[in-house]
Amino acid sequence: MNKDLDSLSQYPFYFLSKLLNVGNKVDPDSINLSIGEPKQSPPQECLDLIHKDSKALSQYPTSKGLDQLRDSYEGWLKRRFNLEPQTKLEQCVLPLGGTREGIFSFMQASIDRNQKKPTVIVPNPFYKIYEGAAKMAGADCFYLNSEKENDFRPDFNSIPEDVLENCQILILCSPSNPTGYCLTEKDYSEVIRLANKFNFIICSDECYVDIYPSDKKAPLGLLEFLKFDQTDPKFAVFHSLSKRSNLAGLRSGFIVGSEELIEKVLLYRTYHGVTIPIPSQKASIWAWEDELHVEQNRLNYDKKYDLSLEILSDYPHIRRPNGSFYFWIETPCSDEEFTQALYEREKVIVLPGSYLGQENFGVNPGYGFIRVAVVHEIDTVEKSMISILNVLNSY
Repeated sequence: MNKDLDSLSQYPFYFLSKLLNVGNKVDPDSINLSIGEPKQSPPQECLDLIHKDSKALSQYPTSKGLDQLRDSYEGWLKRRFNLEPQTKLEQCVLPLGGTREGIFSFMQASIDRNQKKPTVIVPNPFYKIYEGAAKMAGADCFYLNSEKENDFRPDFNSIPEDVLENCQILILCSPSNPTGYCLTEKDYSEVIRLANKFNFIICSDECYVDIYPSDKKAPLGLLEFLKFDQTDPKFAVFHSLSKRSNLAGLRSGFIVGSEELIEKVLLYRTYHGVTIPIPSQKASIWAWEDELHVEQNRLNYDKKYDLSLEILSDYPHIRRPNGSFYFWIETPCSDEEFTQALYEREKVIVLPGSYLGQENFGVNPGYGFIRVAVVHEIDTVEKSMISILNVLNSY
């Protein structure tokens, strides 16, 4: 067996099942808020296109994808991030089977194991695939804490110089999973400065970038701070239809990055990657070109958050983040104890924040928080928030 498998820990949901002592038999009446899976219906137009083009399932799709699909990526990126019309991206984009598979492939293709101490800088707390992908590529992880005292902003200036010297990839996640923090212009400028100085790749996971309060400005993205010339650092940005369009099961995303990186990722995925079926590519083209369903999606989240905050109004520290569809709630006891109490008393499942973090400098920044996915229909959201209120009030 691959010895690097021994370096992997179990996924957070394994520990959650053990904590709740449920195994594979969760109470059928429970409400699961632990998984970042949209529960709203996918756009009917996408489903119709998949059915219409279903005969194309007899064809092998290519790793590079349809020309029209890559054109839709370029068009959306230019609109969403206000890029100059003359910006050329056709050789810089590539379809992926969602960001999870894509980030894993990217890491395997990009880490140089022959260097003295290959290192990936990972936000902490974080989406666990970052850690697993880095370790399976032969790299060490340095965990960059995002703590309450700093409004969950990663402190890039705190990274030791020896870590930066060994860094091959620095991972950004904005809006953050799980905290919802959105990187600022100052944050991006600092990361770009460090990447140019220490010659590492910026890997930016932006799969939540279209989920934000409809009355607020859209979260920024890395591409807005690049010049698309030789002064840019090496970069790779990941996007997905899973959250934007409620199409998690379609497994459709893409990478946009430095041309030399995309060339290597394409070579790697020619051997390994899951290619997107042609009917799914046709549906994806529609989803990247249409904004009305995305705007309606945001309005639906507005209603869920407004109702949730009304129910939880006695706890003003509970706030809607600037991006993503989570609450990151500080608990009055340990996050594991609160999670157990919520399930045992109310049959509501959330994820302890400590399962999404690693101890670094004596601190696990996820400890004492729970991640709550505000993804269900509004009646279910109402019921679950009342349950959370009941348990909060019991302490």
